Amino acid sequence: MRRLSLAALAFVLASAPASADALKDIVARGEIRLGVRADAPPFSVARAEGGYGGYQVDICQAIVAEISREAQREIRPRFVTVDAGNRFRMVADKQVDLLCEPSTVTLGRRELVDFSIPTFVTGAGLMGRLAPGPVSVPPLGGSGVGLPATPPRRLGVLAGTTTEQAVKALVASGQLSAQVIDVATHGDGVTALSAGLLDGYAADLEILVDLRSRTTTPESFVIADRLMTLETYAVAVPLGESALRLAADRAIARLYREGGIVQIAERHFPGRRPGDAFGAMVLMNALQPR
Repeated sequence: MRRLSLAALAFVLASAPASADALKDIVARGEIRLGVRADAPPFSVARAEGGYGGYQVDICQAIVAEISREAQREIRPRFVTVDAGNRFRMVADKQVDLLCEPSTVTLGRRELVDFSIPTFVTGAGLMGRLAPGPVSVPPLGGSGVGLPATPPRRLGVLAGTTTEQAVKALVASGQLSAQVIDVATHGDGVTALSAGLLDGYAADLEILVDLRSRTTTPESFVIADRLMTLETYAVAVPLGESALRLAADRAIARLYREGGIVQIAERHFPGRRPGDAFGAMVLMNALQPR
């Protein structure tokens, strides 16, 4: 077997990239960078009075508190605005420490980033506008309301999301007859739907419910009673940063064990009881600290 000389070995070791520890860096600088979205209520949204809030943002704030407690020093959160197109690359490039917005876990995304234990369970839904005419049954079946029956259905989706992928896959397979139109923000989607430029808008159910509630005439919009997908959210962290991921898991598990997650849910989903899938997620992930 060929052996490296001491000089060659020293060169190899010097050339190898030093292993980083994101959690140690966060504690050393006393600051953690939280990736947030301005337009994904009720999970991550810019507040009128400044700053950001939302269900996922509150969970990240609990993670920050957990890190501060373990480090025995204050860790200040710094919000970094991301969008649906660049969010995972921002984490992969370590411009963001925690991604605090509705991030669906997929195997493809696991090639770029790591994920905490689950934080929410939802699915992609459809929203239509009642005026100027009635809407008919959902295009995927069911007995409730859905998209207008007259083709071509102009269906808006947010670019760079799993909803976009799911809708385009349904169109490609022939299960859904629609012209898919990408939009840059959820606000653009609702505006286009309100103006009649879209026949329907697809997004995760809770986002649709919140978007409808923020319109001036929520009674003009209707949400289909059938979901197209099942989505599991989690907090994304840079790939390979096991200590930071474990800190996030500890904080989320604490929220589940001690009931803090219920308070967060009540704050951001007023008047709505969590479903069975949410309850099962909490029970399965209320991990013990030791």
